[in-house]
Amino acid sequence: MTENFNEIQKRILELKKEKKALILAHNYQILDIQEIADFVGDSLQLARKSEEPNGYEMIIFAGVKFMAEMAAILSPTIPVYIPDPAALCPLAAYLDAEKTRAKKKEYPGVPVVVYVNTTAEAKSEADMICTSGSAVEVVESMGVDRVIFGPDSNLADYVRTHTNVEIIDLDPDGLCYVHARFKTEMLDELKKKYPDSLAIAHPECPLEVQQVSDMVGSTGMMANTVAETDAKVVLIATELGMVQQLQKRHPDKTILPFFEDAICRQMKKHTLEKILDVLENKPEENLVTVPEEYVPHIRKILEAMNKLKGQGPAAKVSVETT
Repeated sequence: MTENFNEIQKRILELKKEKKALILAHNYQILDIQEIADFVGDSLQLARKSEEPNGYEMIIFAGVKFMAEMAAILSPTIPVYIPDPAALCPLAAYLDAEKTRAKKKEYPGVPVVVYVNTTAEAKSEADMICTSGSAVEVVESMGVDRVIFGPDSNLADYVRTHTNVEIIDLDPDGLCYVHARFKTEMLDELKKKYPDSLAIAHPECPLEVQQVSDMVGSTGMMANTVAETDAKVVLIATELGMVQQLQKRHPDKTILPFFEDAICRQMKKHTLEKILDVLENKPEENLVTVPEEYVPHIRKILEAMNKLKGQGPAAKVSVETT
């Protein structure tokens, strides 16, 4: 194996091959985990990879739990493990099935589109699911004048600015605590130092941050934009793991975060040691399951989401072995 990997990474790569394990890692994971993953990407990209097990006998999903739930639904015959079962998404906690049912009762007949950052329980009450990269396309694909949308209110604002469909908030207080911290003042200061820079913001950022950025998009869209731009300096408003990935991938460019403390503590609960433990021991508490009554409906709308254009394929990670 290449000398660039540490001993734990080398052991993971050995066991991954031996046990026919597919390792999926979200863009917000630490670089050590991204390096040993088979695919790194955003929620939509990894959901699509979950549908393509291609001979694997287990999936390890280094992301928050709702992502691993999607993999378990899309690959029902392959066990899905999460390195740390306590890695939950605070945004997903904003929305439950009861709140969704109450909103549907308030607006009878109006379809519900939920952000992928929701629990399986919440998804079970939805008519369609979207990611940040596919939100506008999903909303417009419903073919109606208005939709109920949530739980992220900043993403709802983003959709409002890109469609004529009326957006009814499922929860006006639903926010990603990491992206909600971004401020226009952060970009103002960076632009003074780098006036020719390209500023990219995630649509979970506040609307005012979106409006002063040069491009707004999912982490997958960010990766494509950074690869294609001629700008020598790129400013990124999203979780630090994505920034670090782009810095490594594009050493010829200066890639900077809006601020250094944009860290999702839940995503960072995963470690190489925990992935190794799953490969060695397959702990039962790390196995991800979804209540059977939710599965048929969620699989149907996940598959429908995956058929939409969304964005490009997940980044293939080149792992050098001997």
